[in-house]
Amino acid sequence: MKKGSSRILNTGTIGITIFFLLHFFHLKVLGQTGSTLCTPEVVAFGPGEKMQFDVYYNWGFVWLHAGEVEFSADTSRWNGQPAWQFLSTGKSRPSYDWFFKVRDRYESWASREDLKPFEFIRDTHEGGFDCYNHYLFNYASGTIKATTFTSRRNASVKTIPITGCLSDVLTATYITRNLDASSWNINQKIPLAMVLDDDYFDLYIRYLGKETITHRNKKRYKCLKFSTTVAGGSIFNGGEAITVWVTDDKSHTPILVQAEILVGSVKVYIRD
Repeated sequence: MKKGSSRILNTGTIGITIFFLLHFFHLKVLGQTGSTLCTPEVVAFGPGEKMQFDVYYNWGFVWLHAGEVEFSADTSRWNGQPAWQFLSTGKSRPSYDWFFKVRDRYESWASREDLKPFEFIRDTHEGGFDCYNHYLFNYASGTIKATTFTSRRNASVKTIPITGCLSDVLTATYITRNLDASSWNINQKIPLAMVLDDDYFDLYIRYLGKETITHRNKKRYKCLKFSTTVAGGSIFNGGEAITVWVTDDKSHTPILVQAEILVGSVKVYIRD
């Protein structure tokens, strides 16, 4: 495990990177207390929420509708405790399965009281590459039991310490949407931490201010704009290669995600 590592999603596949773009990062926000971040008031979403997104890939001068992503949130129970159940799936469109087939599923359960994750499952199949993660969070011991394997690596079980407000990537999406950006300064760097595979990562995002953007459907949205740092060496050139626009309201709904990669560009739009 490499705390502070700058590598991110070094799987070499486009599919998982596209899917991750919408998992809008776990933030440890400067200027906010740990209590505020770890126990956010849930105001951005409610039971039964569903969001759907379309993934477009730039091939030369043409934007191809290559995939679809869906997120849902609902109330549930986990080992008898009241919980939020989050589910996200990603898939390539059938007409592109011959080129690069993607069938991804992420699922997590978190405390209904403070959004601390209880359990997380990742089951992804992308272009012949399979990956599985299973986390069990134990706050009494301050550890995560991480069971992982891929089609290139045998199964392993590791113990990862829970540091600060470390979260799985899916629960982090919903934690982040409940944060208050009203006091952030333009170009402020916001540290982020998340666990993925059998490691955890300390990176940052940069707040770029407010911007009104036009969707593919011609609708205009008032948004908050962010960029995030990624490492080179996989499908990125490195640097701040991903830009995210979320609605400038309490829901902080992702409207557009854009990424520059080694072989073109990717855009992800919320479906109307």
